[in-house]
Amino acid sequence: MKVVITGGAGFIGYHTARLLLAHGHTVVVLDDMSKAPMLDRLRSLGLEPVRVDVRRLKELKEAFRGADAVLHLAALINVEESARVPELYHEVNATGTLNVLKASVDAGVPKVVYASSAAVYGNPEKLPISEDHPTNPVSVYGATKLAGELYCRAFHEVFGLSVLILRYFNVYGPGQSEEYAGVITRFSERLSRGEPPIIYGDGNQTRDFVHVRDVAAANELALEANVKFGVYNIASGREVSILELAELMSRIAGVNVQPVFAPPRPGDVRRSVADVSRAREELGFEPSVILEEGLSDLLLPERKDQFFRFLADIERN
Repeated sequence: MKVVITGGAGFIGYHTARLLLAHGHTVVVLDDMSKAPMLDRLRSLGLEPVRVDVRRLKELKEAFRGADAVLHLAALINVEESARVPELYHEVNATGTLNVLKASVDAGVPKVVYASSAAVYGNPEKLPISEDHPTNPVSVYGATKLAGELYCRAFHEVFGLSVLILRYFNVYGPGQSEEYAGVITRFSERLSRGEPPIIYGDGNQTRDFVHVRDVAAANELALEANVKFGVYNIASGREVSILELAELMSRIAGVNVQPVFAPPRPGDVRRSVADVSRAREELGFEPSVILEEGLSDLLLPERKDQFFRFLADIERN
């Protein structure tokens, strides 16, 4: 299968490209290169990203020709930034997704997998959150991702395009930027300096952290699935409080510090945990990386080095 990945020079893009190549797929990476944290690692896979902005429809059409599927990861993902520059987020996330769908239809690509977000749910009315939960985003970012979902549904209905929507929860893992599972990144940076984690609020707010290795596997399953249209939560299904996370990371890092508490941030979702049963039943998705293992890969130098050596061995073979 020939797969084009938009935003492929990013965190999730690299891990997915590596997995697809290891399983014999042909991969083309598109990226506007404004942020390309995994560029060198992509090049070590023999991939040279093509500079394409999803806001340029003509370029997308040319890049998509001959593809069997498009994995649309390209997006701006900073919730706080989205409030400052909502027009930009609309252009890249909403209009960009519209362009990806239009270019796919025009280029004859039969399938698109769209990376959406748990941010489309807003403050949950019930837990765990299933895909049938009402969508009520409380951020500009979440609104733009939901707009992309609505375009996906419309293109399936109007043009018969096969579209799978994956709602990622808090993705973390090697190579992550602060935008992904930002609390893990911030805690990790402070612990590396022997400083206490800073918790906003009382720490009882919860999140569902999913390792990028599981997300990459979910992307591949969606690309290969014989499904015409579907919406799926991609998460661990485990609810973890921020206080529990801070204690766990401090213990793994061997840093004996107590967290510092700061005033809560406006708009923070209080609790979040996903129901992943639909992805399990229809895609065969099974989250496999437990949080303690994933955090050890990030926090322990010997584990981090071992993890990237493991990736390098896969890339060479």
